This record gives sequence, C-alpha cells and structure tokens, in this order.
Amino acid sequence: GLGGWVAEPLDWGPCEDVAGVECATLEVPLDWDAPQGTTTDLVLGRTRATGDRVGALLTNPGGPGGSGLQFLFAEPFGPDITSRFDIVSWDPRGVGASSSLNCDAHVDEFLANDPSPDDPTEQSALDDDAERIADDCANSSGGLVANIGTDDVARDVEAIRTALGERSISFMGFSYGTLIGLRYLDLFPDTTRALVLDGVVDPTQNLSEWLADQTVAIDASIRRALDACDDEPACPLDDPQADFDELQRRVESAPIRSGDDDASGGDDKADRLGPARFETGAVFASYEPAVWPDLWAAIADGLDGDGTAMSDLASQYYDLGGYTAYAAVECIDSEHPTGPEEYRAFADNLRALSPRIGGSVANELLPCAFWPTPPTSIIGEVNGDGGPPVLVLGNRGDAATPYENSTKVASMLSDGHLVSYDGEGHTGYGRSACVDDAVLAYLVDLEVPPSDPNCGR
Repeated sequence: GLGGWVAEPLDWGPCEDVAGVECATLEVPLDWDAPQGTTTDLVLGRTRATGDRVGALLTNPGGPGGSGLQFLFAEPFGPDITSRFDIVSWDPRGVGASSSLNCDAHVDEFLANDPSPDDPTEQSALDDDAERIADDCANSSGGLVANIGTDDVARDVEAIRTALGERSISFMGFSYGTLIGLRYLDLFPDTTRALVLDGVVDPTQNLSEWLADQTVAIDASIRRALDACDDEPACPLDDPQADFDELQRRVESAPIRSGDDDASGGDDKADRLGPARFETGAVFASYEPAVWPDLWAAIADGLDGDGTAMSDLASQYYDLGGYTAYAAVECIDSEHPTGPEEYRAFADNLRALSPRIGGSVANELLPCAFWPTPPTSIIGEVNGDGGPPVLVLGNRGDAATPYENSTKVASMLSDGHLVSYDGEGHTGYGRSACVDDAVLAYLVDLEVPPSDPNCGR
C-alpha cells in the first residue's frame, strides 16, 4: 500500500492551449517512506473515453525524463482505444510541468564535450562538467534527487489510481516506461487490470550491462541504416559506411560549422558540429527508419563542410526528454561505476564494443560517477504472480531496447505473451496493424494471442 496516504480529490480543468485534454495536479509524498512528510506535485492529463468505457489506461512514453503530458497531447492512440478508455498520462516527478530538479545549468556544456576523449585535457573537461551537474542536482533539488527512482514513480502510479477512484488500471509503457509498468505489477498486482510493455527494458540488468547491450544494438542499427542507403538509387553517398567514418574523423579533428553558429563565427563548442553532436545525431537516427534518409543527407552535407543537418538530428534527440531527470533516475535505479577512473574503464569497454558511438552511450551518464545519492537498486526478476496476463511487444530491429529483452521478459513473467514485429525502429506499436490488433484485443477484452503472431512489416 501507500502507508496510509489518502489522495485529495482531483480538480480537473482544461489544459493550457490543448483542446480536448483535461489537466489536474496531484500532491504526493516526496518520500513514500514518509507519506505524511514533504510533498511534490505531479501534473496529470486525461482524455475521456468517447464510447463504451472500459476504464482508465495510464501510459508513460519512457526516457526516463519523457513528458507524459506532451506524449498525451500528441495523441498516441487511435479512436479504437480512445473511445474505450480514459487515457491518462502525467509528467513524472522531476519532469516537465511536475516539480522539477532545477539543476540543468551545466548540461549543455557537458553534452558538448568530446564523448570519446583522447587526451587528458578533454577527459578532465568531461569529468569536471559531469561532476558539476551532480553537484547542482545535489544542491538544488530539495530532496527530489534522492526520491526520483522507479520505485517512487511506481507508487505515484498507485497514487494516481486511487485519486482517479479506479478499482484497477490498465497500463501501457514504452521503452523506460516498461520498467515503471513492471515495478507497478510487482508492487500492486491486484490493481493491475492489464499491462502492455513495448520496447522492453530488462529489469534484471544493471546500468553497465544494459548500456553495453544497447551500444551493440545501436551500432548494428546504424550499420543497417547506412547499408540501406546503398540500396537507394538516390543515395547521396558513394560509400555510406566509409563516408560516415570519414565525417566522424573530420569533426573529431576540427568541428565544422552548423546553422547554430552565432554571428561571431560560432566559437561556442555547443554551436558547431563536433564529435558529441555527431554521435548523438547518429544515435537519434538509429531509433527510427523514417529518419535514415535524413542521416544520409546529413553525412553528405557534413562532408561538404555543413554540419547543420547533423546538428538538427542531435537537437531532436535532446528534445526527447529532460536530461537531468534521465540521469537522476538512471543513477539511482541501479548500481553503476563510481568515480572517474572506474567510469573511464567502463566507457573504454563500450568504445571497444562500438568505436562509433560507445563513448557517447557511456559518457552520457558520466554524472552517475559523481552522483550524490547512493543507488536504491530495483534490479531483479519480475514474475507478475497475482497479476493479469502481460502483453510484451518486441521489435526485432529495435536499437534502443534490444529485441532479446522482450523475449527474456515474456519468459520471465509467469503469464507473459510475446508479440514480435519484424521491423526497424524503437518500439512496435503503431508500426503494424498486426501488432496494433493484438494490443486492442488485449486491452479491451483481455484476450492474448494463442502464440506469437510474428508480425511482418
């Protein structure tokens, strides 16, 4: 339970600037171990079922650090689901409109550093900026930094359920949102009506293990993205794999101009295409096959001396969610390398797995090495005993959450049902009628497929 905590009634009203969505604020305990103590605010959004209502479907887009409100505003579900469910999402603690961490002053500087430093000056710049972020979060978050992990968020979901007055809820989590769903199922199986996991994070892996697997998956996806250019008559690159590596070499030795340059010639490293933005842009493109042609064009432009398009891809990656909330959740949910030397060895390991993007994947979470709060690990198996059947979606081409995670979690659950999609991109829902039909039948009627339908493209 929630330690005797009782929700105040929600006061729903129109959301600012968004028609058809209601918003409300829910005050929850900052620390669920002290439910009568300090509180923190969660901002919720809801669309009402337009037809024969089944119940409430809560959803989280992932991140960590993704805004549930912005996700809801983008209408992630079609009328087949919105007619039957109130769709409810929220900005998790530390994110967006909810109480925030207020420690992002040095994030841009940190993210502009070379993620694969090859001299002591570059390494100390990276370490110093990472430590600054950790210090900022320790000093300015009012206790939130110690209470932002998935354990707290799962209890927030239960608080939202009670505030809504629902006897049980359905939950659909995407990417990191699958961990929230699994944690909720583990803590509150009796009030879980249905659970859909899409783009599954393996709950048994610690940070080092899952970032290593993710590095391999992203590297393979970038390779497939570049190979796909070879198959296109309009491919702007002569030799996509070699051209990618050549541009990476060039920006490593001297950053090139991008459209973000200011009038003074763009002296700020954050305003030019250097190795950090290059690797981040490539990672972003790996998530979504619709963006692959943009990656090809960005490489061609870069070889012509214009880094604008590649910088734009990197900016879209950073727009996906709040960086400080992402780091804070990752640093608290799992044991991780601590101190600069231990973390550097970990980053070197990922660079060996992928010279292209391993440094970027590892060092994005370098602040964890200096994090002020020790982890309260949630790593472990979830079997779902006492809960409903669980629908587990797996995309064979997923770069961010490797397909193997889906097969593993579906087997780990006492009543897990795998729906595979043979495609590309991160997550599977919305990419195939076969996948979407399985989700609809499950959410509305709790029907699971008799066996994996192995959905095609």
